[in-house]
Amino acid sequence: MQKQLENERLYYLDWLRVSAVMLLIPYHTGAIFANFDFHIKNQATSTGITIIEGFIDNWHMPLFFLLAGASTWFALKKRPSAAYIKERFLRLIVPLVFGILVIVPPQTFYERIQKLGFSGNYWDFYSHLVKGDFAESHLNWNHLWFLCYLFVISVAVLPLILSWKGGRGAAVLESFCTWLAKGRRIFLLSLPLAVIQMTLKVPYPGPQNIVTDWARILFMLFIFLYGVMFYRFPWFQESLERNLNVALAAGLAISICYLGSYFLGYRFVNGYNLPNLIQLGLNSLATLCWLIVLLGFAQRTINFSNHFLDYASEAVLPIYIIHQTVVIVLGYYIVEIELHLITKYIIINIISLIIIVTIYDMIIKRFNATRVLFGMRPVQKKIC
Repeated sequence: MQKQLENERLYYLDWLRVSAVMLLIPYHTGAIFANFDFHIKNQATSTGITIIEGFIDNWHMPLFFLLAGASTWFALKKRPSAAYIKERFLRLIVPLVFGILVIVPPQTFYERIQKLGFSGNYWDFYSHLVKGDFAESHLNWNHLWFLCYLFVISVAVLPLILSWKGGRGAAVLESFCTWLAKGRRIFLLSLPLAVIQMTLKVPYPGPQNIVTDWARILFMLFIFLYGVMFYRFPWFQESLERNLNVALAAGLAISICYLGSYFLGYRFVNGYNLPNLIQLGLNSLATLCWLIVLLGFAQRTINFSNHFLDYASEAVLPIYIIHQTVVIVLGYYIVEIELHLITKYIIINIISLIIIVTIYDMIIKRFNATRVLFGMRPVQKKIC
């Protein structure tokens, strides 16, 4: 197993990354029709879509951070830490700044038209972009919070990860992980997640602005470290497969109970009350269970490559950056049409996918300037 991890690319991690990004299109389309606030809303909402969104919420973004942790370990095996930080900056911070200034503003523009009755044109709106403080201006990062959080976490834990590469720190961790990977002990990794949620989610519930979001930051930091740990020590691969069925059963049980309570009309109140603390702890366990299921099932079934994966693996970051803007702008117009809710949902999904792939294929990947702005490596010109 050790030799396999060192010498072979784990294509199933690429498949999971591609799948997670592509899921964002139906997920954020669903948010238009779900029973919670979003930038653009359809007048009628769906309890069924809301339940599906809640299920996806439990593991979707954690999966991104887990995969980023795995990628970090493989990257640090090939390059020094300074090169790694430079690569993270170019891949995350450059697209973040560009996205805040160019990609995200149309989302805010259409949101303020629908919700606040803004009547000016886009350039009237954009001319006030940098006026006032962050709240008063139209500047925000919306879905691009992930880029900022990932950069901060990647840099913050770098000294710890480097200590795992060798020396006393690595020996201690290896001894602990050898014990942890045996039997069902991998589920103990849910305990730090549960403690974080049960202690910090009440005073720091978000949104994703760093200042009021410490529960999410520390939760994702631990998930990121789990991603590093799972691929630093190859025996975790066997543990993931061995515990797949148990994780599936536990994840299903917790998710069905939680989502069923929502369907029946029960709403948890954020606070240090027993029902809320129990659901925060159980949902932390469910998150870990679904991550085990996804990794265990993927390494068993989809560890192969093809032309689509080669194409999509390069496209994932640009698609992540532009997808929500396309969904919101298109959604603003589609929700005004007299159609059934599900019909609108399908139309937004299909047309958004076509537009997103077209923008990527015809513009972003073809020019080095746009490649850099969207976190891609520039193409080196061949010298004849």
